[in-house]
Amino acid sequence: MSKFFIFCLCSFSIIGSCVLADQVFSPPSIKVASGFEVRLAASDPIVKYPMMACFDDFGHLYVAESDGRNLTTRAAIERELPRFVRRLVDVDGDGVFDKSTIFADRMTMPEGGVWYNGALYIISAPYLWRLEDIDGDGVADKRDKILGTMEFDGRANQHGPYLGPNGRMYFSGGHFGYDLIGTDGTRSGFSRAAGIFSCWPDGTDVQVEGQGGVNPVDIVFTSNGDMLSTCAIFDSFGGKRHDALIHWMPGGLTQRVYGSPLLPETGFRLPATSRWGQVAPAGLIRYRGKIFGEAYQDTLFACHFNTRKVVNVRLESNNGSFVTVEKDFLSSDNIGFHPADILEDADGSLLLLDTGGWLSWGCPFSKKARPEIKGAIYRIQRKGVLGQQDPRGLRVLWDSINSKDLVYLLNDPRPAVRDKAIEVIITRDETILDVLSSLIIDSDDPVFRKRCLWAVSRFKSERSLVILRKALKDPDSGVRQVAARSLGRLKDLKALLPLSELLSDSSPSVRAASATAIGQLGDKNALSFLFNNLNPNDPIHTKHAFVYAIARIGDSTAVSSYLSDNISSFRQQIALRVLASIGGDLDSRRVIPLLRSPDSNVCQEARRLISSRKEMKGEIINIFHDIIKEEKIRTPDDELIEGIILAFAQDNRFQELLLDALSSKAIKPKIKVQILASLSFLDSLPDSLQSSIIIGLNHLEADVRMESLNIAQRFDVKENVLDAI
Repeated sequence: MSKFFIFCLCSFSIIGSCVLADQVFSPPSIKVASGFEVRLAASDPIVKYPMMACFDDFGHLYVAESDGRNLTTRAAIERELPRFVRRLVDVDGDGVFDKSTIFADRMTMPEGGVWYNGALYIISAPYLWRLEDIDGDGVADKRDKILGTMEFDGRANQHGPYLGPNGRMYFSGGHFGYDLIGTDGTRSGFSRAAGIFSCWPDGTDVQVEGQGGVNPVDIVFTSNGDMLSTCAIFDSFGGKRHDALIHWMPGGLTQRVYGSPLLPETGFRLPATSRWGQVAPAGLIRYRGKIFGEAYQDTLFACHFNTRKVVNVRLESNNGSFVTVEKDFLSSDNIGFHPADILEDADGSLLLLDTGGWLSWGCPFSKKARPEIKGAIYRIQRKGVLGQQDPRGLRVLWDSINSKDLVYLLNDPRPAVRDKAIEVIITRDETILDVLSSLIIDSDDPVFRKRCLWAVSRFKSERSLVILRKALKDPDSGVRQVAARSLGRLKDLKALLPLSELLSDSSPSVRAASATAIGQLGDKNALSFLFNNLNPNDPIHTKHAFVYAIARIGDSTAVSSYLSDNISSFRQQIALRVLASIGGDLDSRRVIPLLRSPDSNVCQEARRLISSRKEMKGEIINIFHDIIKEEKIRTPDDELIEGIILAFAQDNRFQELLLDALSSKAIKPKIKVQILASLSFLDSLPDSLQSSIIIGLNHLEADVRMESLNIAQRFDVKENVLDAI
């Protein structure tokens, strides 16, 4: 019997049974979009429970694999070290893997992986590892810890890493707790708020890129550098759990963060780009080849574990972010079919990893483990379309190719060749930057110009920075985004002025990228540029970028100066919000007047700031005490009384002050009415303040008694009220 055979019926390709190494594997029935076919690429005994995978430069596949058990504690996992990384080789080049070796055994929970610079980088909690095969026998001889640590308990919650276009490693997860420490001592801080993280390949410069959801999984980047990921448990909406596709922004918090975030609150939470319900999204890729046709180029393929399908997602730019157009691409009705990862092979086909039926721990849909249902790896191809010749560029004379021809390979139709070209470019001396600069100027193709700029950004030299600064004036908004993102990461202080000019760019995405870059520069002189270009009508992602940049610069004294900006209440609102996030010294005389602002948003932010500053409590309570004793109360003072009460109603000392004021004959009835009216705006009335109703009901003034009845009705307080009446 042959290694595989395919049956085509209408719009579906259905896998038949096959034999590998004299053992029969019966694959499930799989439906795939019209014009495509599915082939079996590996199954038992070559592979049994594949979870996530990546290719090396030669097409060897590295598979993070389970042993089929559900261990539920860290202690059990560290005792057993049950999982491993398998290396698969297609010896004869027919698309089916023939040879299997264990590349790295005795691991905890390897998930994800990327091949970079001759080694496999992979998350296996509690560390990010670099695994290298020194003697070429297909087994890792050297294991280096790049950074750590991450807590784990057997549930999938750490993934990656993934190589960003800027050369950084990105990875995800963290809901069980982490404190990431890089090789240079940079540190994330401890948190249980899951998110996206990054570092350079040597483990330096650890960054928290964004936080939210419970289990962010695979990460992809658009050609402009936008970062997206799948996420299991984004939030609960309408009483139901929602998983999602997220468009992340640097420093962004999603609408629901589970745990205490390390990032500052900007007030502009990132929404879901697409809500999927409880599908347990896992693997995600951006299709970069051309073999599938124009309709699929630059679209995403997302694995939905629970619903046993792969969804094709087209991103459409929309007001600084994206909307999606989605359709089912592949599915199976078989209960044991669980697509966990998907990746693009160099020939343009897709590899789909079905992990089988073993998983039950942490998966509410898989109540019962079925390890007898083995997983497999499938290859998805377009019917009647031949793959490209030399898809990995193994015939290219990389060591001797001249610089111009090397740069032109960035426009090659083969994604693997383009990736290899970048890695070779950055090994050349800086004279190649002159070639890149010349070709960027001469090219009318923005896609090629962006690829060139990503290569330029990897040099981290003054010559490369000059090229990137010039690109800020490129007519294409995507090119401007790439340039801005690169200059921010490289912390080019000379780029401040040209970046500031883009804060009023016609594209909200360019404005956001420029604001983010300015925040990364950390120059306090940039605050005026950011504040002067704040626009309340900008989309959420763009407003977040501006506020995060201001918070990242972190100059509380300079930010406080905008509290007196009577021209723009929006600037006052943002200044208050940033001050609440970054802390620092604060002059209460600048904040208190804003409690009387005619702009309700400013009032709300002022109250929020005051309530977050314990050091201001005594001073503000004293101010309140003075106001209620004044002979004549002005309307702004009414609003100030209300604001202070709302901010401090939970404070024991302040509660005693309120009760004393309501009982005192020295306090005018009008003030007492105002105090009681303010209490009615609380979300709930503290138990210790319920006696305020009784005090009011026993007052001689009818207005005071009436306001007390209003509070009793508002909070449904019945105890002792009838007796008081």
